[in-house]
Amino acid sequence: MTQLTMMTTETTERQRAYVEEQKTKGHGLGVVFADAFLRGMRDIGYKNPAWALAEQLDNAVQASAKTISVRFGFDKKNKGQAKPDQLALIDDGNGMIPEMLGYAVRWGGTDREGDRNGFGRYGYGLPSSAVSMAKRYTVYSKTAGSDWHSVTVDIDELAKAANDIKLTEQLLAAVPAKLPKWLLDAEDQIDLKKLASGTVVVLEDLDRLRTLNGWIMVKTLETKLLQHFGVIYRHWLGDHRVFVNGTRALPVDPLFLMEHGRFFDETPVRAVRVEARSFEMKTSRGTTGTVTIRAALLPPNFQNKDPNAPGGPNNSNSRFNVMKEYNGLLVCRERRQIDCVPPHWTTFQNYDRNVKIEIDFDPELDEYFGITTAKQQIVIADEMWEKLQHSGRGGGDLIGLVEDLRKRLKEMRNVIEAETNSKTGKDEPRASALAMTETEKFKGAISAPTPEQHEEAERNLEREAKERAETSGKPQQEVVAELRAETAKRRWEVEFAAIPEGPFYRPKRLGEQKRIILNTDHPFFAKVYNLAPEAKGALEVLLLVLAERELEASGDAEIFYKSERQKWSERLRHALDVLTTDQALKDRAAAMAEAMYADNGATAPAAD
Repeated sequence: MTQLTMMTTETTERQRAYVEEQKTKGHGLGVVFADAFLRGMRDIGYKNPAWALAEQLDNAVQASAKTISVRFGFDKKNKGQAKPDQLALIDDGNGMIPEMLGYAVRWGGTDREGDRNGFGRYGYGLPSSAVSMAKRYTVYSKTAGSDWHSVTVDIDELAKAANDIKLTEQLLAAVPAKLPKWLLDAEDQIDLKKLASGTVVVLEDLDRLRTLNGWIMVKTLETKLLQHFGVIYRHWLGDHRVFVNGTRALPVDPLFLMEHGRFFDETPVRAVRVEARSFEMKTSRGTTGTVTIRAALLPPNFQNKDPNAPGGPNNSNSRFNVMKEYNGLLVCRERRQIDCVPPHWTTFQNYDRNVKIEIDFDPELDEYFGITTAKQQIVIADEMWEKLQHSGRGGGDLIGLVEDLRKRLKEMRNVIEAETNSKTGKDEPRASALAMTETEKFKGAISAPTPEQHEEAERNLEREAKERAETSGKPQQEVVAELRAETAKRRWEVEFAAIPEGPFYRPKRLGEQKRIILNTDHPFFAKVYNLAPEAKGALEVLLLVLAERELEASGDAEIFYKSERQKWSERLRHALDVLTTDQALKDRAAAMAEAMYADNGATAPAAD
């Protein structure tokens, strides 16, 4: 007997046992189908239709389906076919015996109640998801070697029969059935005419779906379902095939670490995998579950269409919307996405969208994660938060992980900002450099550079020429000649570099050129220079004048300047941190981002 046959037999026998048990209990009818209850369940509050349909995908996966297809149906009078009239979800799983069909459409009707080995435990998924979109739906199913049977659920009919158990039982009894012609004739990845076993759920009256702006048009519905399914089932889409309107859903990893996922190679900039912890947790039942943490750092230009250009709404690639929507801790149950929650100890801001952390837990630990029956919301218990945050043995060390990722992101941002700023003005001299050149006549007589200063200037020139030669592929001596001519013509320059723990500026002599290097890692850059665009030229002139005096000094004066510059920088670092806190700077940056996106008619990235 093959493993598939054994699983099918096991499923069928479990369904038969469940049916017999429910018969002895009187079928569990009556109050379950009260009019008010039905209306309430229609408003269970799914985030969107994709999350509702995910409940039915869960059922299909648990029924050992390997292929799942979402199809759109159209009435004959719907000539344009811009909006679907029906929606069907088809799977090639084990199917259900006829008696089980009548229970599967009832809330709580599951032979897997309390199961800790799969997605579902409560038996709410099928009826809740179906009525959230349609007031009438039919479930068709067949097991291996049997024929199709179906049950039709009509909310209006069930509401009228709510007080009549016998009539309700008749309405929910499975009957022999034929599949709708539009499904049988459709060309799809599942051939229903040859299907040995499986289940088909047809939403026949899409009254609720028709009222949802942005979801009812075929193209937008297809696009959104593919993206949401890609995120929710990113870890399962390798072994399972999911199609929407004939298009296969590919994994969408918000950490962008899956090479086979969408948007992985959107640009040459890649996500950086970060080592994270896993730990075990005991339950009150005496069992043990595992929590696995996965993390990634997305470079600051990761979401830019052109990684070498400044970010913004006009330079955003397809990764941006995923990063924006999933800004928080991504929580998965059994590798299936459930929710995106904010950290317990800090607030994720716009810039934190480049910090990605995924938490996956075993179903054994459901009580610690407060998972709802709709499987789309997580409320983490305090005890679990303690374990997640804890840095000692047996903890997740999320506090340390987030701090480390933020620090590394800032360092990356400083480097990129330095490179970007250094490129600015390469073709045309900066205003500050022109101002220094035009006022040089007012300096008076100066001493010639000492031999040591001249040697240092030549070493710097040779070093930069070597770097340029390696990048351009030109001979180094040719580059030296070009650079010597360039520095002789442009005697003043401003450069940017990330120098951790370095001074806020550093003077440098390059051949005949004097330049300053602004440290993008020092608070001066973010809290003074970058906050006043209109004053940047004046600040550059101020530092160029200081640098000039330092570069022309010799002996004790030269030592004095170097020593004092470091002391100035440390004092300035602490004073600026008091004057303008990091949080105030972050709030200002977030407000500026919001304003920029609003001016461009776009939505700024925000925390969930």
